[in-house]
Amino acid sequence: MGDERDLEIDDLISNLDKDYYSAHSATNGSYLTIQKTRDFNSLVQLWTHERTCPDILPYAHELLDTIVDRVRGQIEVIEEYTTSGDSSGGNAKLKVLFVETELERVKFLVRGYLRARIHKIDNYYMHILNNPDVQHKLSQSELRYTKRRANQLKRYYDHRFLASLPQLLQRLDDTAGGLHMIDAPDLDEVVFIRVLRDSPGEVDLGNDDKIELRKGNIYVLPYKVIRRYVDDGDVQLM
Repeated sequence: MGDERDLEIDDLISNLDKDYYSAHSATNGSYLTIQKTRDFNSLVQLWTHERTCPDILPYAHELLDTIVDRVRGQIEVIEEYTTSGDSSGGNAKLKVLFVETELERVKFLVRGYLRARIHKIDNYYMHILNNPDVQHKLSQSELRYTKRRANQLKRYYDHRFLASLPQLLQRLDDTAGGLHMIDAPDLDEVVFIRVLRDSPGEVDLGNDDKIELRKGNIYVLPYKVIRRYVDDGDVQLM
């Protein structure tokens, strides 16, 4: 029963998309629906990766731009159906309701993805600003936010107590004497992974321990030893 209901909902949303795009462009409705499904699944995986990964991952510019453009298009769909005479029918109202529900689902994932990144930026802003390679992982908006946060915190600390200390002790990124004041992601943190493709070789776990990643298997391993496999798409975080 549940499967039949889900199929009906998907059909209604798909038909609404086809109605809109057939009226506004030559885009094939079936192709659009397949692409939307792929993009949504990619967004789910992106959200999962960012929430479970101890390190900040590269910002998904292309996917996020596509998702945002599609959200704008769906908002136009809702506005057209609600302002036209076609919206008076119960079936049209139901279609709009389902599209609104889909929009909320997408917006929940986008917000969750961005909040996970902001949380990491808040914790590791000094580490980010000291590493150009990490800065390249951020969007321009995120980088501006990072710099603004660093400046605001520096002014606050200066006002509260740093200005009263000797100049030698006023730095927030001091590493002298073996004391590292910059918080950085813990790459030794263990993560759950699912293997998508067999690894070309054995993964070195350290202390002469090695493991071979088998497709379909689930492992719990330190992030630093499988980091490159995540970047290459051989494994996915869970």
